[in-house]
Order: sequence, then structure tokens, then C-alpha cells
Amino acid sequence: MDNQFDIYREAEKTEKLTPKQKLIFQSAIDLFSKQGYANTSTKEISEHAGVSEGSIFRKFKNKEELLMAILTPLTHKILPQDLDQFSQTTYQNGSLNLKYFLTTMINDRISLFKYNHKIMKIFLNEFIYDQDIHDRLIESIPKKSFKQFNQVLDELKQKNLLIDWDNLEIFRFLASNILGYLIQHYIIVDEKKWDEPLEIEHVTEFIVKGLTPTK
Repeated sequence: MDNQFDIYREAEKTEKLTPKQKLIFQSAIDLFSKQGYANTSTKEISEHAGVSEGSIFRKFKNKEELLMAILTPLTHKILPQDLDQFSQTTYQNGSLNLKYFLTTMINDRISLFKYNHKIMKIFLNEFIYDQDIHDRLIESIPKKSFKQFNQVLDELKQKNLLIDWDNLEIFRFLASNILGYLIQHYIIVDEKKWDEPLEIEHVTEFIVKGLTPTK
């Protein structure tokens, strides 16, 4: 697996893959991202990898377990770690700064998506359209990972720098706007060119205004 799949090197299901299993894993990512999970058979994955179909089931019980092995590290490890990192960036120059916090989060999410484009495309497609997979991914997020993130939100609210909504509602507001941008430009086929820095600035300004308390 090339560098963009470094996130799997320490994951429970993928840290000790054999060369043949790595071919299967890579082929699953390629095909799931290109034609969708539901439209891809294990036979197609094995043919793409140049191995027997039985080779898949020696490591993964079924196609869904293979899918979850691809997606779970994003929720179980990478996303929560980044949330803690984002929370700490709020303290710029020793003070709380909502705009800096949000700008850092949005730019980092977009960079993560672009660097892991195939994996994130699979994640977004299944998260949005498959309720069972959606629920399993939500359940796989370690709840303790949001502790630092929640602490920063609470302090921002105490200082009247953040609207007094429930933290989960704030997180949904952030996620829906960031995902909306990513889906528009990277999931839905759109051949039109766009001014990415300008659009990111607009998304950030919209979110900052939406989460800033009314004076």
C-alpha cells in the first residue's frame, strides 16, 4: 500500500496484511470508490487483485467486514485525534479564537480528504446512503476522544464567543457544512472549475457567523 494508506499500518485488521491481502485491500478501495460498495462483488475484487476469491475470506469474513476494515480507522483513530489537535489550535497566542479554530478545522478536513481521496469518497458515500453502515461508524467513534473538543466548546460558550447550543448540535452544524462542500466538489461529478481558496473562505465565514452569539 502506498503512502496515502499509512493510516492502516497500525489498525487491528490491517497492520499485518500479507502481500496478497494488501492487493485485495487496495483493489477493494479502488473498486468501492469507483463504482460503490453495493455495486462491487467479491469476485470483481479478486479479479482486480489477481488472486482467488477465496483469498478474501481467509482474512475477512465477508464483503462488509472488508468495508469496515477500510472505514473504521477513520473514525476510531484519525478523526478523534484530529479533533483534539483542532481543539488545541483554538488557543492562539494564549487566547481563544473561534475563527482560527474553524479555519484550521476546515482546511485540515479538506486536506485529509484530498490526500485520502478514494478512502474518503467511500466513507462519505456509505455514511450518507447506508443507514446500517452509518450507525456502525458512529458507534465506532471512541466517545472519550471528544472530551478535549467539548471542553473547548464549553469554554468558548462561557466567554460568549460561541452560540449556546448543545455541543452535539454544534458538531452537526460544522460537519454538515464541511461535508456539503466536499460532496459538491469531490463526490458529485462537476467539471466546472472553482476558486477553492475563495470558497473555503466563504464556508468558514458562513460557519463563523452561524456560531457567533448575537450581541
